[in-house]
Amino acid sequence: MNGSGLRAWLPDGVELGEPVDLGGSGRSQVQRRAVRAGPPGWGASVVVKRFLPQPVGSRAAMGWGREVTGLAHLPGAAQLLAADEDAQSLVMEDVGEHPTLADALLGADPAAAWRHTLGWAATLGSAVVADPRVLERARRGLGAEVLAQDRDVRREYPRAGLARLAEVAGVRGAGAATAQALDLVDWLESDTSRQVLGPGDACPDNAVLTPEGVRLVDLEGTGVRHVAYEAAYAAEPFSTCWCVFTPPAGLTTAMLDAFTGACAVPGLREDPDWPRQVRAAVVLWVLSGGLWLMDGAVGDRVMAPSRRTGPPFRALLLARWRWVVRECGEELPDIAHACEEAIGWALRSWRDSPLELPGYPAFAGPTGDGART
Repeated sequence: MNGSGLRAWLPDGVELGEPVDLGGSGRSQVQRRAVRAGPPGWGASVVVKRFLPQPVGSRAAMGWGREVTGLAHLPGAAQLLAADEDAQSLVMEDVGEHPTLADALLGADPAAAWRHTLGWAATLGSAVVADPRVLERARRGLGAEVLAQDRDVRREYPRAGLARLAEVAGVRGAGAATAQALDLVDWLESDTSRQVLGPGDACPDNAVLTPEGVRLVDLEGTGVRHVAYEAAYAAEPFSTCWCVFTPPAGLTTAMLDAFTGACAVPGLREDPDWPRQVRAAVVLWVLSGGLWLMDGAVGDRVMAPSRRTGPPFRALLLARWRWVVRECGEELPDIAHACEEAIGWALRSWRDSPLELPGYPAFAGPTGDGART
């Protein structure tokens, strides 16, 4: 992302300094640059993100439009300052060099980790947008192709995850579980009154702990979906993230309560269907996870992004399946039965591996469990 390329689309009068690499990914390059000249609202520095070419039709190929939409409309996100579609690049507010929620959960202060986690849950609840006028603008910004792709993914991922279970683990109940899962998808899709714009990937690494509160970054998962899919991140927790360990007793209940209390969707607390909708969304995330976690589990790998150490794939999958059996055994018997089959297969096949999901390091000490200050 050289200076001449930036100058071609930056607003007149803006001059940025030399780049400082912030890492990015295989999908993007992210840099911090000092503001040598520019509007006062830009501050002393900004973050510049350029999206890299991706295979046509992939979700990653649509990341630029998703991020622009999220930055433009989601409360709590970094402010969008400039964007250019031809360059697939944008300039956003620099929220600063602060720890993330992942840092807190992997740290050594249980009280701070508990407090920041509930702050994250409340921020996520307040970040989802239910206003019909904003939703209409967001849908136009995302475009019909993205909206259609998201609808397809919500059906295809749990189906494909169960197909992977049948292929690898020989789960005989995968067919009945698939029918039940698709019924859950249809149930949530039909509840159009609770569709929201949400970040879709609000993982601890993407939650910056600033002195003013939690700020959300990396919004490439932004989309319009049932609010339960966002709430699932608090109830499960962290549906698509690597930073998943066993939470202390009471934390996820408090997280979902914080999310629900801050959410702009009316009537959630009073609706007896709301907890069931959240459980349905968690189940769909768990089944979808069979698609992207199974190869790592078969290979007995440990998640290790960005020089951190995450959970073993095997222990994570087992913990997810056990959650479904424990929480949904009566209301979703076909899905629970398939997960029970998968658990039995895993215990037989992986018996020489550690299969208990470790706790979060922040809560590992003698005062860690239930630190609620």
